[in-house]
Amino acid sequence: MTRYQIDPRLCSDSDLARHLLTARGVQWMHGERGVPLATLLRGLESDRHALYDEIRRRPGLSSSHVGVWVTAEHSVAAAALSDPRLGARAPGPAPRRNQVFTNDADSTLKHVLTIDDGTLELEHETYERLARTTAPVLGAAAVEARAGAFGDVFRQRADGLTRSFDLMTDYARPGVTTALADLIGLPAADRERIGELIADTGPALDSLLCPPTLRTSRRLVEAYDGVKAALTELLGADPALPGAPDGSALGVLPRLAAADGTRADDDVLTACLLTLVVGTHLATNLVCGTVHALLRHPRELALVREDAALAGVAVEETLRHTPPVRLVSRVAREDLRLGGTDVAAGDQVVVLVEGANHDPATTADPRAFSLERDDRAHVTFDGLPGRLVAPVVRALATEAVRALIGGRPAPEPAGEPVRHMRSPVTGAVARYPLVAAA
Repeated sequence: MTRYQIDPRLCSDSDLARHLLTARGVQWMHGERGVPLATLLRGLESDRHALYDEIRRRPGLSSSHVGVWVTAEHSVAAAALSDPRLGARAPGPAPRRNQVFTNDADSTLKHVLTIDDGTLELEHETYERLARTTAPVLGAAAVEARAGAFGDVFRQRADGLTRSFDLMTDYARPGVTTALADLIGLPAADRERIGELIADTGPALDSLLCPPTLRTSRRLVEAYDGVKAALTELLGADPALPGAPDGSALGVLPRLAAADGTRADDDVLTACLLTLVVGTHLATNLVCGTVHALLRHPRELALVREDAALAGVAVEETLRHTPPVRLVSRVAREDLRLGGTDVAAGDQVVVLVEGANHDPATTADPRAFSLERDDRAHVTFDGLPGRLVAPVVRALATEAVRALIGGRPAPEPAGEPVRHMRSPVTGAVARYPLVAAA
């Protein structure tokens, strides 16, 4: 939590609307004054790379506002994202969660909303514990073992596509939702309801930095609370969900957590929430981003069509070139030095992930999308909470691209991707119309 970061549940409509409008107005005003970070946070499809270049001309960290630092350098970004002294909360007592931001506020607005600071805004040590606890189901080796099952889901989706279809709504989202429901072990009777709720949690990552509308804020909180309540009910008080499939998260993790003294409704609930909410939206946008990149680059598309094993390489290049997380915000938990700059406790550090991935100091010809490059260093999943769900997201996207592109005629665009408004963090795709090859 940071000061003036509010929980919509604790505010009236009038207070929440005032907070969101003021935050949006301040971002717009700073953007009009030429502040690069504010321009990015307005969520418009501006020339982001020109802004990244501008920021990189000032080495290390550059000051955006009072107490706000920003970087698009790969080395500084990597250091910031891995530094446990940079976390989700400002030091000191927890701020009130209903302190509305106004034009006469006595400090900079750093984070806009909190949807669940007990899940989406955890510190490094907590995520590391979660990663250890969930490794038997959500770790890289466990997920790799399920790749075939993921592939079956997406091949079934691909075989059922009509000539004209939407990549997001007809393929990526339903495929990812089904695969994750299998992975988590959701009962068949609950899948449709939970899937609809998950779809409405799309703005969860963006709402931290870019104020959504009042209606979107309310719908986001209602949907998130619905997913959390459903999982809490499924977990109950038993060490493992009765009837949950063998190898699923709800079938395995509660039993493991109970064995080492961890409450099932604590780490297991958090891990399942992160997987279903954050994992779904990162994976679906990564699928759309990878397919879009391949369709725009015929040579790379031909490589994947000829060798489906290159689907994973295409996904990895997309993670570098067009990441599903464009920026990450952290807050200094103590005084520290980063990129040659002194950062005070409570200061905000914004890592421009996409900009760092395009740093020419690390990557040759970074604007080119190439499956044959050797310098594919990126920091897309170095940040939190993306790091925890990275193995699942990679595997889902790889199998989705392989099923749609590998060894079969590629679809053709029937228009450009349509992105959600106010999504500067994720660049979330709403629709992407395609036409199947004749």
